[in-house]
Amino acid sequence: MPIRLFVAVFLLLLLTACSEQNEALSGTFHAPEHAAAEFFDAIYNKSDLELAKNLSTPELAELIAHYGTTRQVARTLINMSYDEVTINVNRAGQNLREQYGNETDVMLVFSGPFDGRIVNEMRVVRMVRVRGRWLVAEIKNDPFSNGRN
Repeated sequence: MPIRLFVAVFLLLLLTACSEQNEALSGTFHAPEHAAAEFFDAIYNKSDLELAKNLSTPELAELIAHYGTTRQVARTLINMSYDEVTINVNRAGQNLREQYGNETDVMLVFSGPFDGRIVNEMRVVRMVRVRGRWLVAEIKNDPFSNGRN
């Protein structure tokens, strides 16, 4: 009996590990951090400019449209380039009350290869809630950067 239980638990863990969850994203669904991560995933991993604009305020969407491609948005507007990227939410020092207002800042950590080297970056994203949806309003530079890349 204990061997059957062990095998059943092992198989359950194996099946859970093989789910099709997008590993590029981390965050709680319908939370501001999830919307922010989805925005960057649209730009860097899906190359979907329309999805990125849909996850943005009208002002940011208009600015994004002027760049024409996700590569130009990534390189020029966001000032980060990756061949592929993993996006994680930095929850350190997060104030829970900020999540329930109509505006919040979300800090995201990016890691991935570019031109044969691993690049790690951080960005703070100002999120606003518009008609119940969290949208990206502003992308701020790495708060810990010394200005050199």
